[in-house]
Amino acid sequence: MSHPEGAAQHAVDAAGALGFELTTVAVKDPTEFGAAFETFATANINAVNISSTSLFATSFRLGIAPLLRRHSILAICEWREMAASGCLASYGVTQNEVYTLIADHVDRILKGAKPADLPIVQPTRFELVINKAVAREMGLTIQQRTLELADEVIE
Repeated sequence: MSHPEGAAQHAVDAAGALGFELTTVAVKDPTEFGAAFETFATANINAVNISSTSLFATSFRLGIAPLLRRHSILAICEWREMAASGCLASYGVTQNEVYTLIADHVDRILKGAKPADLPIVQPTRFELVINKAVAREMGLTIQQRTLELADEVIE
């Protein structure tokens, strides 16, 4: 589930170069989750990559996670919190680091800094979280080496 612009097109292109077909489904609000999963079922899709937009993050536990289970679809997400709620795994920046970077900029602005004078910053810490419970539920075995590489394994 992703937005069709920019990054999703790069993912479609990369998948094609590897010999895979990647299908994107644009979802703009939670009322479209059911239709997206019907599209997955019709296309016989059994795995998805879920974007880390605020829509998906806030709706994940109550809206998307139950649909993943009901349709037996594996999901890879970006945030640890989404892995804890039902994704097979997540790999991405930590929300804490993002919020710390934002807070630092807000603090500087409130102290008089001009936004245009602030440096562009990007998160530098990425974490891999594997939800072993989801893997078991789906009948998957995660290789021990992969588990060892993870920053966190959710049992």
